[in-house]
Amino acid sequence: MNLQYISDHKGEVTGVFIPINEWEPLREKLDLPPVDKKSLAKRQHREELIEAFEQMREIKAGKATKPSLIDFLHEIEAI
Repeated sequence: MNLQYISDHKGEVTGVFIPINEWEPLREKLDLPPVDKKSLAKRQHREELIEAFEQMREIKAGKATKPSLIDFLHEIEAI
């Protein structure tokens, strides 16, 4: 199985990516429902917003440094 690990901005592993061609047989074997793409996209956006607000709280509390404009633009380009 070709797994890829996903990490957050702190470098902590937050998830695992399983290629769809490997996921479908597992999903069927485990008798899981098909993925609702609309609901998944909404949930992903919500999680990203929550993470962004948490980053802002840490910056305001002095627990994290504010990214430079260049770093911010590079992050946007990567999306």
